[in-house]
Amino acid sequence: MRSNVFLLQLGEYFDTFLPDIRRASKNTISAYADSFAVFFQFLYEAKGLQHSVATYKHFTPALFDEFLLWMKNERKYSASSIRQRMTAITTFLKYASRREMMAVSAYTSAASSEHPDVERTEFPYFTLEETRVLLALPNPAKYLGDRDLVLLSLLYEAGARAQEICDLRVCDIRFGKPTKVKLHGKGSKTREVPISDDVANLLRYHLKRQELNGNESRELPLFSSQTNAKMTTACIRSIVKKYVGIAKSENPVLFPEKNYSPHSFRHSKAVHMVEAGVNLIYIRNFLGHVSITSTEIYARVGQAAVTKALAERKIPRLNGSIPQENNQCALPDFINMSR
Repeated sequence: MRSNVFLLQLGEYFDTFLPDIRRASKNTISAYADSFAVFFQFLYEAKGLQHSVATYKHFTPALFDEFLLWMKNERKYSASSIRQRMTAITTFLKYASRREMMAVSAYTSAASSEHPDVERTEFPYFTLEETRVLLALPNPAKYLGDRDLVLLSLLYEAGARAQEICDLRVCDIRFGKPTKVKLHGKGSKTREVPISDDVANLLRYHLKRQELNGNESRELPLFSSQTNAKMTTACIRSIVKKYVGIAKSENPVLFPEKNYSPHSFRHSKAVHMVEAGVNLIYIRNFLGHVSITSTEIYARVGQAAVTKALAERKIPRLNGSIPQENNQCALPDFINMSR
């Protein structure tokens, strides 16, 4: 039962604010719920507190310092996972502090805690959830929103370099089953990559909107800048920076890397293909790599993602095991339903 202001606001946060006002995805809400499940387990194990008696007055700087050490030493979480969980809790407390004075001190305590430095990946890339968030941001009803929607979708779908997107002409799109895009890569090398029907439909929409359907338009650039000049890589960097900035502000638990770039879409596509079980040889050809060595880096990252998921998510046991003493704390119903 929600017997105090903290639990009442937390319930409203999960039941109403995240799904209806923030319109957060199910995966994002699940990530927030997992973070609070870990926090409640810490309160139970380390402080002897059930969630039903936890209040804002308990959330002091010393408690959050102890929570950080507990996650590191007892749960063996990575720096990235620790930051993700603290960010989820801090984001809620920020929400609560705007509605309840008692939450202000708790928010200050959480926000001022020193998070561990995250070891950066060999290259910044987006998870599947982050990619979905990004590609849903451009609004076709707004100025240049339709162009940005198509450009970012194709940047990811084709695993293209920024310069390859700039060099695309209308005649480089060959509609069919599947639709293919001819990319002009490094060293004057070209390659054709297949794209999904959804992205093909976006391209048809773009050609119609820009009046590029006629034969006289075949040699024209597929994408143009605000001044109707050929797109430049600087322009694409600016577009990516804009939407990543919006995505970070709206989804503070996601996008942990400091510097994302247009190339992050290419990296992301490769990692997602590895995670889907696509053979490295096919990925090499898709990306236009000369050597398989350049592609193997994505296999290492893909395996790291699998290892992390197995270590940190609750995977159901299908084999028999010795019964363990139950030391799991009770969780609010709205947390269990959100996970």
